[in-house]
Amino acid sequence: MLMDDTELPLPDFSGAARTRANQRQGVQQAVNQGRLAPDIGAAMCSADAGDWLTFQGFEVVTSLEDLHGPSSGTVTVPDRLADRELPVHADIDQPWQRLQLYRRLLLRGTAVQQSRLLNRRLLQQMWSQRLGPPVILHVWEGRFPELRTAARS
Repeated sequence: MLMDDTELPLPDFSGAARTRANQRQGVQQAVNQGRLAPDIGAAMCSADAGDWLTFQGFEVVTSLEDLHGPSSGTVTVPDRLADRELPVHADIDQPWQRLQLYRRLLLRGTAVQQSRLLNRRLLQQMWSQRLGPPVILHVWEGRFPELRTAARS
């Protein structure tokens, strides 16, 4: 049975736009109050950021020296990052699992998780693979210019 057009809900584009504007205003307030780093706030509010990034946010370690993750072996992946493609026990020696782990840590990992699971040398080696959305990678490269150099080599 086909529904006629009058039965379909109409999208509320203006409501969605108001919600995005309110969220961006909240992000800016968090930056102004020192609760959010300015570079992350700018990324979350940029025109290139999708709604998921504006509402979810992301974290970045304060120094690449903080990255003490293993360079080989198996790691326990935080539950909220694991799924069928990335098991709870990921093998760093398997390129696909390592790539999935690093991408997810950049997108959704906390700075503590990044410190514990990312390995500085491996991150620099893998950086040219563009491990995430440009808006997030830009923040990492802004904080750590050596990653830009790693991407070119």
